Amino acid sequence: MNRAATITSAATAALILTLASCVADDPDAAPGTTAAHAPPSTAATVDPSTTVPGTTSPTGPRIGGFGSARLTFFGDCPELLTYLQAESLERVTAWGLGGGPYYYGRAGDGVMMEVPAGAAVDQASTVGAPAPAATVPAYSGTNTQEVGVDEGDVVETNGTHVFVAGQDGVRIIDVAAAQVVEQIDVPQGSHQLLLDGTRLLVVTQPFSGVEDTITSLYDVTDPDRPELLRRSHLEGRLVASRSIDGQARLVLTSTVASRLPFVYPDQFGLDEQRALEANRAVINESTIDEWLPRYFDEAGDGGFGAMNASLDCSTVAAPRDFAGLGISWIASIDMRSGTSPVGAAGIVSYGETVYASPTSIYLATVPWDWSLNGAPQSSQPPTLIHQFALGEGGSAAYVASGEVEGRLLNQFAMSEYAGDLRVATTRDDWTGTGSSESFVQVLRISGDELVQIGKVGGLGLTEQIYAVRFLGTQAYVVTFRQTDPLYVVDLADPTNPTVTGELKIPGYSAYLHPVGDGLLLGVGQNADVTGRTSGTQMSLFDVSDPANPQQISTLPIGGTSEAEWDHKAFLYWPEDGTIVIPVSPMWGGCGPAIDCLASGVTSSAGGVVVAQLTRCSSPSVRTWRCATAFAGAIRISTAATTTWRVEPQRSQRGWYGAGSCSEDRS
Repeated sequence: MNRAATITSAATAALILTLASCVADDPDAAPGTTAAHAPPSTAATVDPSTTVPGTTSPTGPRIGGFGSARLTFFGDCPELLTYLQAESLERVTAWGLGGGPYYYGRAGDGVMMEVPAGAAVDQASTVGAPAPAATVPAYSGTNTQEVGVDEGDVVETNGTHVFVAGQDGVRIIDVAAAQVVEQIDVPQGSHQLLLDGTRLLVVTQPFSGVEDTITSLYDVTDPDRPELLRRSHLEGRLVASRSIDGQARLVLTSTVASRLPFVYPDQFGLDEQRALEANRAVINESTIDEWLPRYFDEAGDGGFGAMNASLDCSTVAAPRDFAGLGISWIASIDMRSGTSPVGAAGIVSYGETVYASPTSIYLATVPWDWSLNGAPQSSQPPTLIHQFALGEGGSAAYVASGEVEGRLLNQFAMSEYAGDLRVATTRDDWTGTGSSESFVQVLRISGDELVQIGKVGGLGLTEQIYAVRFLGTQAYVVTFRQTDPLYVVDLADPTNPTVTGELKIPGYSAYLHPVGDGLLLGVGQNADVTGRTSGTQMSLFDVSDPANPQQISTLPIGGTSEAEWDHKAFLYWPEDGTIVIPVSPMWGGCGPAIDCLASGVTSSAGGVVVAQLTRCSSPSVRTWRCATAFAGAIRISTAATTTWRVEPQRSQRGWYGAGSCSEDRS
């Protein structure tokens, strides 16, 4: 995956590192090099009176939100169980509830690495806060949406070392020596890294597809000798990861009833009717411990600790309109103390999009009429948004709920400003009449409701949103079908959002980034007047006059760039206006290697322009499907101009790792 991070100092020269890793595509490759250990196979029994640390138990059911977004909290486990059973009985079939059961933590589902002695669950209190780090040059990290809210990435750095996640581990690179000094062995899967001082959290999703999110917390005070402090398993699929002041916040979705022993026709000689009756009986006889997500810590002897419920029943809520048989929930991990994960809050719904400000997490979901069994709905459902306030000790308290018309593009479609939530959405054409339309809506807390206080529509009629960026009291929205209107929306008065300017040009921008006073850079696709795209293009916009936005420079590049859909693949160094993005062939596959393209926003005789500075090719790496991945670029000031990269390296069992380090000096 493509990622970018920057480091700056007062030195005059610069170092650009191109970090490459390859997706493991060999179906015959062994899943790991360490023997798997089977955790306890018996289900944990949840005491209805149990309160998960970091949560509170409200007295009795409580209602929040309005309309489709209204949430009902359950006063105890019997109430929650009754709701889950009732909703499931309406939807169960002779084949169960869809997808069939899986067995969480079963041997073979994922590689589980041994935890060194000294990292046992009951020794968590001995894990101290990180020691003060040595003085290093000032640096910035992953390209994030909000200042102060870190986002999980495959590359992290502290200015002296670079941490790169590959599929067979995390490599630690000494910047001064330009070489790999250590590799951390972690469970096989896709990884996200969060770095806070001397604490490194590795969040892993196993390739097996089992709903098991594995967190590994390391002390990297001495990067040459990283120490594993705790490894935990959280039942659920990772939706998003954030870190604020050393508190990691993970949003997960767990498939409820995944552990129920459903049957299916022809099993045990059952016909469809008898299988349906048996499955209904399974639901009626179920207990709450078979529905709630769980977690466990790996023990210091390489075994497994007790299986625990991740959520207290009283912290789980359900929307008025059914939104799926899943529980989306927030888990908190204190990276500085190293204590066990805390389950803070949950909603019976499938989480779609997550946005985090320094003080809140917003979870967007979509209600669907599952009774249609795959048939199209007659109209597009609204997007439901639920706000949780982030507090001490990993808590996440429910605040309010609301709904907006249309669907979200991604996390950038939400933005908190002065206590209000601004949201950009597209209402798609569900009638075949070309009636799609986009909106910017403003929600404000009123009691336990997120109430709409302002809205502007009419953006991109017959089109859809391709990019959005909220900057202060302005919103910049790109829609596209054949041409690319860039809309400027004034939000200074949140009760009266107003479109102040519009620019129509061929092509579109898929990612927008501020690059100076009144300047906005877009990364997207060039296109002709018919809307046919022809490759990646950078566009520089002058938006200093909100009524008259102008495209003042373009840089056609060709191919595609992951920066178009993943903002963490975008590097911007504001000190000299340098931009670095990865570029790959238009259709991927076995084409040329991915390039690292460095461009810059500079002044010229004709004004400010965006221009190519250099291309630094990464090695071409081919698996049986010819897939190549690019980890990212990091720029560090040094005494001499140096370019080096970490290249993919094939391991003994056919998996590609984060690779070895090569150095080129110029």
